[in-house]
Amino acid sequence: MTDYAVFWGCTIQARFPFMEKSVRLVADTLDIRLHEIEGTTCCPTKLVKIGDEFAWYVTAARNLALVEEMGMDLVTPCNGCYGTLKSAAAELNLNTKLRGAVNELLASAGLEYRGNTEIKHLIEVLHDDIGTDAIKKHVTRPLDGMDIAVHYGCHLVRPSSAIHFDDPNEPTKFDILVEALGARSVDYRTKMLCCGNDLSNTEDPSDAIALAREKILEVQDISDAMTMMCPACFTQFDSKQYLMEKSGERLHIPVVYFTELVGIAFGFEPSELGMNMHRVETDSFIEKWHERAGHLASAREYFNLADLRRCYDCAACVNDCPVTKSVPRFEPNRIIGDVLHGKLDEVVASPDIWYCTNCYTCYELCPQKFGMLKVFDRLKSLASDRGMAPEGFKGGLALFLDTGKLGEPTAMRKKLKLPEPPKSGSDELKGLIAIIRARDLENKGNEEDEGNEEDREENQEAGMVK
Repeated sequence: MTDYAVFWGCTIQARFPFMEKSVRLVADTLDIRLHEIEGTTCCPTKLVKIGDEFAWYVTAARNLALVEEMGMDLVTPCNGCYGTLKSAAAELNLNTKLRGAVNELLASAGLEYRGNTEIKHLIEVLHDDIGTDAIKKHVTRPLDGMDIAVHYGCHLVRPSSAIHFDDPNEPTKFDILVEALGARSVDYRTKMLCCGNDLSNTEDPSDAIALAREKILEVQDISDAMTMMCPACFTQFDSKQYLMEKSGERLHIPVVYFTELVGIAFGFEPSELGMNMHRVETDSFIEKWHERAGHLASAREYFNLADLRRCYDCAACVNDCPVTKSVPRFEPNRIIGDVLHGKLDEVVASPDIWYCTNCYTCYELCPQKFGMLKVFDRLKSLASDRGMAPEGFKGGLALFLDTGKLGEPTAMRKKLKLPEPPKSGSDELKGLIAIIRARDLENKGNEEDEGNEEDREENQEAGMVK
């Protein structure tokens, strides 16, 4: 179990207690022990720095001094608090004159800032300290098939001079955490665009909506939800979006705090996480997730979805497929994406899967020797089992099963004075195939019996069968 002093900040506990609830549930699941800090105040917000810079340093140093007395590192689930405390600590640790002046004042309250506490964002703890492998072990309801737009928020990664968590312009750690839950983190043009929250302090607060609108308009067409870990950004994309909707704008993208996303993947109910307290409803996101999960249940029987996702995201060999050059309708990467989005039945019924010619070009170019070929072989097999194969395929398979060959010798051989072919072993082969078929039927029957037994046991546990 890992211990941290938790700095909630003002906004989460005052306006968004459901964020705190989801953080606590996720932390408990991952054996992260959060310790409350007695006597803290606002971090403080950067607005204080503009109004009174020295008071800003004193306030931040006082909060950190309280944590230092606890003898543990600090974690915060708020981007603003993270940016403030990291920035203030960076300057105090370098500027001995400033630190001396601050400590001279703190001494009157019996405190001293020493600079020996590490300040971490919860995203940082989850990625660097806990790790994706540990997180994946707790995922009971993966977010397979869901496209999520990650909004980092400015103060999670900037200023880089103080915050050394990730690349300030092209960060990846938050995306990696989202994909550890089974979802796909979509890339998009406005990904690192500021939410615009500070524009609420201008003479025309409506300006604060402009940046939020630009991002919402982009992501609502390419994702199922936005996720973030900044209360200020959440206000922009949830509360402000709600106001825009009320005024008649056609916007709708569910906004999900990241620990809520983790929580539902861990098996917690949305209501338990407080997701019904958002201004923009999240029911449509949950319904879409359940629907795709149902469709993907069958896909999971036939494919390793993690391998399928890597193949889909890579797409390096797509332009090397010889068929795509002459048959534009064949889009192998799109077909794999459809499987990942819960459309297995539609894909199997489509004639497009039969355009894979088994040339092995993609396999030879694949750095993992996976290749799209493996996917299409399995899709064709499923189509064949369901009686959806093209007539040419059905005829060839039937001929093989009947004769053990794909054709019989003709009179042309005699004209060329070739000897008679050796006797066919088709009868023996048909006997072996009959054994295979009998075993398949027996295995299928055993699986059905096991399934019925499991159903009976579940019913008994539920008190439905006495």
